[in-house]
Amino acid sequence: MTAAPTRRRIGVAALALAAGMSLAACGGADAGSDPNSLGLIKPGAISFAFRSDDKPVSFIDNGKPAGFQIELTQAMAAKMKLTPQYTSTDFASMLPNVRNHKYDCAAFGTLATDARKQVTDFTTPVSYGEAKMVSRKAAQLSTVDASAGRTIAVTRGSELIPLLKAKVPTVTVKEFPNIAASANALTAGQVDGLFTGDATALDLVSKHPDYFASPSITSGETAFPVAKDRPELKKALDDALKSVIDDGTYTKLFDKWNPKGVPIPQDMINAYPGMQQRPGATTS
Repeated sequence: MTAAPTRRRIGVAALALAAGMSLAACGGADAGSDPNSLGLIKPGAISFAFRSDDKPVSFIDNGKPAGFQIELTQAMAAKMKLTPQYTSTDFASMLPNVRNHKYDCAAFGTLATDARKQVTDFTTPVSYGEAKMVSRKAAQLSTVDASAGRTIAVTRGSELIPLLKAKVPTVTVKEFPNIAASANALTAGQVDGLFTGDATALDLVSKHPDYFASPSITSGETAFPVAKDRPELKKALDDALKSVIDDGTYTKLFDKWNPKGVPIPQDMINAYPGMQQRPGATTS
């Protein structure tokens, strides 16, 4: 008398189990839309390391990350439907910590040299770097070559160090942890010059009337670092970067954060056909 109800209960349970397995399978099929499929440290968020001392590229303003590449990565994260999170760090530890998955990426355009490509992958170009020699007007270094035999401040771990040494073999490089420390040393006369990227150099000159910036030299392609074992994340970042270039966001942010008249590098325009040049840029 009780056998039939028991069989019915077993049958219902089996159907429920099958339905549950079917739902789980459906969820698995939709995993491509799960942020965790990108191998992110925290699902739904993308963590960026950044430098807090490199205005206007990335810095702290009223206690919050700010600057061109902060807003650029925020726009990219929005395209990826992810929440961006930022942690201030020093430049020397940035690539190793991206490689070791402490951060998903870095909101800092890093020179993508062959040596660095052994450590991490990189996105498609974020820009093409140019650098200037900053010195005191009272002891002006009119060109980068004029640093021969002089002592020059450069941020610790920067690829500008081997670039400068290759160009000016007799230079003495003194490494500092950040731009602020380098500028303090220059003002105090502890170094003869400060070698840094164009935007940072122009920002320093605007703040220090006694500083002079030399003409630029090309330093190379810059990009955002990504761990080598995260190809899906690299592709998602590449796609997001292209999207913010295509819709004009990149040009608007470049215009917002760079000094008047500074053009988007021509190599960058060439790398992304159809990319808009900065309004009013001087390209001659």
